[in-house]
Amino acid sequence: MKRITYAHRHDSQLYTRAASQVHKKTQEPRPSELGLLRLPQSHSLQMIELSGAECSPCHDAPAPLPAFPRVTEPLSYDEFFREYLEKNRPCVFSARFTEGWRARRAWVAADGTPDVDYLARHFGEAKVPVANCDQKHYDSQEKKTYTLQEYIQYWKNARESSEGKKLCLYLKDWHFVQAYPDYGAYTTLQYFASDWLNEFWKVREDIQDDYQFVYLGPKGSWTPFHADVFRSYSWSTNICGRKRWVFYPPGEEQYLRDTFGTPVYDIDSTELSDTSKYPKAASASGRLEVIQEQGQTIFVPSGWYHQVWNLEDTISINHNWLNGTNIHIAWEFLVESLNQVEYAIQDCSSMDEWPEQCQLLLRATHGMDYHEFYVMLRTVARRRINLLRGAEDVISFGQWRLGKNHATYDLRRIKWCLEKLLDDQHTEGLRIFSKIEEPPSQLLEEVTVALS
Repeated sequence: MKRITYAHRHDSQLYTRAASQVHKKTQEPRPSELGLLRLPQSHSLQMIELSGAECSPCHDAPAPLPAFPRVTEPLSYDEFFREYLEKNRPCVFSARFTEGWRARRAWVAADGTPDVDYLARHFGEAKVPVANCDQKHYDSQEKKTYTLQEYIQYWKNARESSEGKKLCLYLKDWHFVQAYPDYGAYTTLQYFASDWLNEFWKVREDIQDDYQFVYLGPKGSWTPFHADVFRSYSWSTNICGRKRWVFYPPGEEQYLRDTFGTPVYDIDSTELSDTSKYPKAASASGRLEVIQEQGQTIFVPSGWYHQVWNLEDTISINHNWLNGTNIHIAWEFLVESLNQVEYAIQDCSSMDEWPEQCQLLLRATHGMDYHEFYVMLRTVARRRINLLRGAEDVISFGQWRLGKNHATYDLRRIKWCLEKLLDDQHTEGLRIFSKIEEPPSQLLEEVTVALS
């Protein structure tokens, strides 16, 4: 679950350093890229479709849950869409849903532990990001780049040496599919196939990236309390091992902030009982806990803060994604993040190109700016418009074909976002939107016509 390390809203120096790390602006995809991806037709394609195109985007604050929901039997795509995506409810899928995955066979030793020798033989030269679970870095953990072979050597040393066990390193956010696109470690479940974020990144040429990850961590490794990047959904499947998850519904994190407004780093920390530091902690409610077993998949809804511990040596596969049901949450969080940027550097508001400078910092600290958000909407909209015109299928992850009701639903949600973008006070001052070939107002007209 990809994270962006956020600055405290008053830390103007960190915003300045972040800006210096941004070297590229979002490159405009070529017109051909804004149409349909020319993918080969396949008899194995399966439809993801809705029973109707009526919109009920996901709730920011879902109804309280007495227990963590479990999905043990197959359900229709439409049922999951309406009951979990739109209602913004978490759940855990049983291991039966991932039984056929290659990774569950090839990456697991006979004793059920990670087969690190197999991973080293096949992927040992890969560059992987590794977090030190014992070193806090702002609201996350300090990271360094290793080769997989180097990390596995640490892993083996830690198993054999009491000295090695003093260092807890966690391989996180490894872009495995990007590095090994033909390996076929897994297939994305149909319930997670409507994925605008990865759909957008696959057609970009300015940056090679995605939001599809492999994690490998020893017993005791963990991820601090956080909500996912862009307030996206995420899913996480245990290839082997066990995890403990703690969740809080959206809004409850406000009670788990210190007097400076920073969320608690470790939800199990005794610091939370210090009312001088966390005066509202006792008011937090809706806490859910679940143990994730081998093969099971956790669905993490938008805006749910969570913390995760590896109870055993564990491998997991994870995606972050946005779609029509949570895009409004992503937009609102983008606006909120821009407001924080402006507040942090308000003493510079008289400088030339102030709006553009704020967008630069927004992209550095949030991971996306207004222009990039718009280009994502445009990329997704163009494909749905063409689908409704009968031009060609829209394919997700080489396996799932989008239905017409689904495309209509998506366009209705894009229309909502475009209207919000055009009404936002920040948009008017951005010169980029007056320079691009297809500005938001023009796309809004096209989407409106397609829906008529």
